[in-house]
Amino acid sequence: MAQPIIDTDRMSGPRFLSLDRRIPEPVRRLLDEADGCASMSFAVGGSSCVRLAIRKTCELEDLTELDDFHASIAQLGEKHPSIAPTLFQVIARLGAGDEPLQSDTLKALIATFKAVLYEMYVLGEERRETLAYLSEILQALDSEKMLPKTRPAQRTRT
Repeated sequence: MAQPIIDTDRMSGPRFLSLDRRIPEPVRRLLDEADGCASMSFAVGGSSCVRLAIRKTCELEDLTELDDFHASIAQLGEKHPSIAPTLFQVIARLGAGDEPLQSDTLKALIATFKAVLYEMYVLGEERRETLAYLSEILQALDSEKMLPKTRPAQRTRT
């Protein structure tokens, strides 16, 4: 029998798999439902919930191409260029259509979408907080103190 790639019995899952409170509540609820359905092998419910979560995110991000799934995912990727384009390609490929997804495909789509949400709402916010903090520190510095002190020119031996 094939061994799983990640042994979840020995280590906890990556942080992005836990839905952070900074992810909008309607999206979190839909993904919780998708996770529950996937864990019970309810392909129809899980597939529908993750697709609804993706569409809800596009709506909350004020995207204009809401009627075209592939276009809305592309637009979401353009809006968030710091996120790996591969993640959006996976979402566009696995999330398109209306048919129920196979169990492994459903779990892959949920995990990929959670990774994107984590990048958008958690890491993005942490980056903004970090930059705001550093900006305050740097603004508080006297501009003369920021410049490195110059050393007197050294003589070269001849």
